[in-house]
Amino acid sequence: ISLQIGKPIKAMLAQKVTSIKDGFEALGKPCAVEYKYDGFRLIIHKDKDKVILFTRRLENVTKQFPEVVEYIKKYVKGKFIILDSEAVGFDAKTKEYKPFQDISQRIRRKYDIEEMQKKLPVEVNVFDVLFYEGKSYLDKPFKERTELVRKIIENHPYKIIHSKQIITSDEESAKKFYKKSLEDRQEGIMMKNLEAPYKPGRRV
Repeated sequence: ISLQIGKPIKAMLAQKVTSIKDGFEALGKPCAVEYKYDGFRLIIHKDKDKVILFTRRLENVTKQFPEVVEYIKKYVKGKFIILDSEAVGFDAKTKEYKPFQDISQRIRRKYDIEEMQKKLPVEVNVFDVLFYEGKSYLDKPFKERTELVRKIIENHPYKIIHSKQIITSDEESAKKFYKKSLEDRQEGIMMKNLEAPYKPGRRV
């Protein structure tokens, strides 16, 4: 079965470890270390000027997030794309990131969407690409996919950015990055094998 833009796909999930050392032992060195965002999964499909947004549970939430549709049209290079991302809410005045509980009401909202958009805006943090310009990237190594993300996403903080990331073999560097994530009100870090393919719906 091949990937198709507009058809939802299950997100790849992570396994938990209790320490950064365990993470390196499981994945090898070096590996990518990224923020684990306190938001909700958004898998983004772009077909020229048409954008469809799916949650991790394969719900279509395009209507609830009109600003995200605009960001994808304006700041993502390419016509036919599937991206994996996390949408994080923030306070429109203070720019402080909000917990998932605050922003979750936007997912369910069917009315007064414009009002909710002003009250609870989101920033899209893109961390993976599954399909690009007619070609599936599921079997490509993560290092190739993450490089492509950084080429095709034009960073606009508080709108759309590529996920905060370091590539390292050093536990101390990973610990500092972890602490910074917590300071930024996120949940911690994700550690990723640079050679790994994307496995939809699998906890790997």
